[in-house]
Amino acid sequence: MNQCQISDLLDESDTNLNSSLSSFDDTDDDPDWENDDIDNQGENYRSEEENEVTSEWIDISEQPNMNSNIVFNPNNDDVGINPDITETMVSLSPFDFFSLFFDDEVINLLVVETNKYAQDKLNKQENSRSARIKKWTDIDKEELKCFFGIVMWMGLNKKPSIAHYWKSDNFLYKCEIPKYMSRNRFELILSVLHVSDNSKAPPNNRLYKIQPLVDILVNKYNNALIPEKNLCIDESMVPFLGRLSFRQYIANKRHRYGVKIFKLCTRDFYTSQYKIYAGKEAVPGQLVSCKVVMELMQPYLDSGRCLYADNWYTSIDLAEKLLDRHTHLVGTLRSNRKRNPKEVIAKKLVRGGVISKQNRRGIMVLKWRDRRDVLMLSTMHTNLMINVNQRRTVIEKPKVIADYNRGKSYIDLTDQMGSYHSCLRKSLKWYRKIMFDIICNTSMINALSLYTGVTGNRMKLVEFREAVIQGLLSNKNTTHVPTQIKNEHLLEKTSTTGRCKRCYEIISKEKGTNVARNKAKRVKTMCTTCGNHYCTECFFVNHKARFN
Repeated sequence: MNQCQISDLLDESDTNLNSSLSSFDDTDDDPDWENDDIDNQGENYRSEEENEVTSEWIDISEQPNMNSNIVFNPNNDDVGINPDITETMVSLSPFDFFSLFFDDEVINLLVVETNKYAQDKLNKQENSRSARIKKWTDIDKEELKCFFGIVMWMGLNKKPSIAHYWKSDNFLYKCEIPKYMSRNRFELILSVLHVSDNSKAPPNNRLYKIQPLVDILVNKYNNALIPEKNLCIDESMVPFLGRLSFRQYIANKRHRYGVKIFKLCTRDFYTSQYKIYAGKEAVPGQLVSCKVVMELMQPYLDSGRCLYADNWYTSIDLAEKLLDRHTHLVGTLRSNRKRNPKEVIAKKLVRGGVISKQNRRGIMVLKWRDRRDVLMLSTMHTNLMINVNQRRTVIEKPKVIADYNRGKSYIDLTDQMGSYHSCLRKSLKWYRKIMFDIICNTSMINALSLYTGVTGNRMKLVEFREAVIQGLLSNKNTTHVPTQIKNEHLLEKTSTTGRCKRCYEIISKEKGTNVARNKAKRVKTMCTTCGNHYCTECFFVNHKARFN
């Protein structure tokens, strides 16, 4: 409207209230308006009616959470350590447990691809006359095990450089490693160590140099142990300062630059999932953190498990997705996340104060004031307060925080143990550092976790590493055979009944473990030295070389 029209309307309003001004509306409401961008907002878009339901936050009383109908393992599936391992490896050595992961499949992959890569380098025209690669001879299984034994040995016995392990003119650096392998041979194997065939590299796959090994080992981790109720997700860092397109920076890590690894851990410092972050994880309409969680949790959903996560992962959208798959989420929460309850976020608390709200899906958001505000999200807790012993005093804190501290410690302990006696050194090849990390650290710690759970023997990590290194350097195939055997073996009657070890192994190879559990002979005779049950026939077959 122009100025004249406005003046006319103002004049008419003084004399006629029923004039056209009464129908003039300057509000923003338009019943015919439609948002053209709705289709472009993806799955994060919710209608007003949906937002009214999911964002209606109510006060919470100390009653069972409305998601208490989610029960862990409703089908009574096997969880924990694989029964086959529990039954057959009670008396075996640390090296035998490490061999569950570093077995013939992994060794054959490394041997084949390393020899292939070395041959490719040997055939190149640009090699100089004195090139070290011209002295290459194919590596075999025993030499590869010896090589990895030396690599782990170097982690226990740190020296300024690799060359210092072969110094003989200085008593400060005297070492036994030269007795097992020459320096030239060690460095030559190190330079060509490989996992994948470069000629078959898929386009746009940044991880093809290491992914085959990661897939094999993660599969072995899941076969050896099925996680129980509680899981924890977080990221670790494999230090790397070289040029790499997906190198990451995390300020609160000990090694701030490197390759980021997403890990899913369970109790007893066991790692179940291992995912390398290579960038380009974003999906329209979905947070990267949400995508990573759903990918790593995929084998464990729909079973009533509980995931503990920090504030990089936790959001109300993720909690709803996990609830749809009958899985709980407990974690710290960032105050600027979308759909957070404003009453909780804006509330000012004194020390010890607490405020909580819950929506109709049973998602609770709680704020508790300690030295600073702590914001939590949980789909399985109420605002129940408990007494906790802390620094010789008893303080009252929400139960959700106490449970979170316990669950989050799984991956913290894993990272702490992985930092002890690490064999990682500076390298120009990022995939080689990942290889050493997953074999010499993650697989080693997982083997220690299984060893402790099966045998009941609590062994320090350094002692466990020493035993594994001795097994690798022995040049003997001791898989599933005790490494320390006394001279005399006796078959004696016992009060306990068990499956014959040899019968079980024969039947399981032919017909599978399920049949072997039912068909293997159950006897009350045991070898006092080996600690395994044997029937009379199998005892003399396995021990005939030890009797005169």
